Amino acid sequence: MRLARRSLVLQLIGLTAVAICATTGSALRLVPGASAADKPKAERPVYNVGDKWIRTDGTYVLVRIEKDIYVFSAGAGKEFHLSKNLGIAKIVLEGRTELDLDPPPHLSWPLEVGKWGVTRGLWRSVPPRPLANFTGNITVTWQADAHEDVVTPAGTFRAFRITQKIETIQGSSAGSGQQFGQVLLWYAPDVQRFVKAQGNLNGLNWELSRTTAPPPPPVVASPAPEPAEPPRPPAEPPRREPTPAAPAPRTEPARGDTEAPKITINQPPPDAKVADEKILVTGLVTDNVEVVRVQVLVNGVEAPSLLDVGVVGRGVPLGVLAELKPGPNVIEIVATDKAGNVAKVARSVTRVTGTGAAIPTPGAGPGPKIATRWAVVIGVGDYENKSVPKLRFSDSDADAMYRLLTTRAGYERENVLLLTDKAPEKPTLHNIRLALGDFLPRKTTRDDMVLIYYAGYGAPDVDAASKDPDGLAKYLIPRNVQPESLRKTAFAMDEVPGMLARIPAERVVFLLDTSYSGASGGRTFAPPNAPARNLSDRFLDRLTQGRGRLVITASGPNEVALEPADLGHGLFTYYLLEGLSGKADRNGDGLVTVSELYPYLEDQVERKSRAAGGHQRPLMKGDIEGTLPLSRLGR
Repeated sequence: MRLARRSLVLQLIGLTAVAICATTGSALRLVPGASAADKPKAERPVYNVGDKWIRTDGTYVLVRIEKDIYVFSAGAGKEFHLSKNLGIAKIVLEGRTELDLDPPPHLSWPLEVGKWGVTRGLWRSVPPRPLANFTGNITVTWQADAHEDVVTPAGTFRAFRITQKIETIQGSSAGSGQQFGQVLLWYAPDVQRFVKAQGNLNGLNWELSRTTAPPPPPVVASPAPEPAEPPRPPAEPPRREPTPAAPAPRTEPARGDTEAPKITINQPPPDAKVADEKILVTGLVTDNVEVVRVQVLVNGVEAPSLLDVGVVGRGVPLGVLAELKPGPNVIEIVATDKAGNVAKVARSVTRVTGTGAAIPTPGAGPGPKIATRWAVVIGVGDYENKSVPKLRFSDSDADAMYRLLTTRAGYERENVLLLTDKAPEKPTLHNIRLALGDFLPRKTTRDDMVLIYYAGYGAPDVDAASKDPDGLAKYLIPRNVQPESLRKTAFAMDEVPGMLARIPAERVVFLLDTSYSGASGGRTFAPPNAPARNLSDRFLDRLTQGRGRLVITASGPNEVALEPADLGHGLFTYYLLEGLSGKADRNGDGLVTVSELYPYLEDQVERKSRAAGGHQRPLMKGDIEGTLPLSRLGR
């Protein structure tokens, strides 16, 4: 039965461009090695109220389930809280909270050796020891690093060994801080319990007791059940309003944030009519801060996700198989961010039965029909004014992007315009304006798709007429710029919305490997006498005004887009090329969609920048309906 369901899920996913990835706040990978069929796996258990967990530090009983958290109690002020994915959320000893993580680590199921993840969150309890400049911001890194025999008083079990490391985040930097927590957990599939814990934190040193090994609970791929409710008529399923995650303390970057998450549903389309009992619900949730919880409710009941990803990040994908009752159905997506802001989007889907019910399932095709694909690729690294430092890789980045688009990605060569230092058409201000303001409006039609790529410097400059609260205009820097006169010789970002509005194509994606902070290093510089200010990202919102406009930029407005020497590319472009070449194609359908690409970029770029001691995280703005493929890979 489980294999049949898995086959159905994989078949359905293969027909759509489901956004499956790891998010910035959570990264998941498999270590190369044995095939999936050879690896031992453990399915996620589900516990019921009354289940016992008999340990050497007490007999814990599941006393309640709240907000997808299992609360086990041993009495006398002793509690152990686990998420539905068995992440440790809270430990209470003698009435004192020793550990409180929001959100808890997100273990990925089915569990297997090599899977790992990173969860960004808040440590809400008193730290176990004094920590310099501790704000409560932490990362928890976990990895299933072995499948081994473990001896306990209850017997010897074959178990997965899971290592967890807890580190502080210093200030606004996402780089590694002080490690103050180290935990080892052993999970035994035979009894579907953690059977042993070792760590340097209170409450994390125990084993399964010799008294008895608890009987295993049922294993199902569904959320933890709520306490039983009285039966209700099947024609009107219970409507449970989801409870948003508790608001986090107002620490950076959530301080004062009032912007709710943005929910994009790729499928089903609005007011869809289908004949199938089950349909896929796919999409993407984005925000300017971390999204800490996403729920998909079908007729008021939460549906389990198909995706092996964490729930923390600024780009969280959706992938749910929704079971429909005959007649009208309501599908709701509820998203909560780190600041406690909540967004809801609903879709109505009617399941048609009986005569005339042969209606194709929404999203069953390979994505939206696109007549022609067009692209403008710009790379600027060698500036005519020698006071502007050369960039090492932006010119070669653009060349690599051009080669990829015109080969594996499926763009016709005559439909891609290249502007680089070595190309016949140089990336001057005049040529950039012609490419965006004349070439694309003349060539494209409504059903076409346009991709615009830029690699080079960005810069801020004081402008009394700026529409942004920071009082700064933002520019892309052409080859023939004069640094002391950006207003006349640089390409203002506020020119872009008007140019995009004149492009007939309904789908335009802007990929920018640049930054605007003016800080030293990377792909940004400051003009002479430019003041240091905290930049606003509202200019990016203006870029995406109108339907079908989307921008993905290499970094946040106050960060630096790096050029690591070991990659030979800009950091953003390196993973952009990898993603479009197939690394982001998690469902293996030969398409790399926006919903797949952005979470891949967010995860990989931030991880690599942290390893290099920096802080760079891509940012996406705008909205494009449907599962838009940016590249179609050859089989």
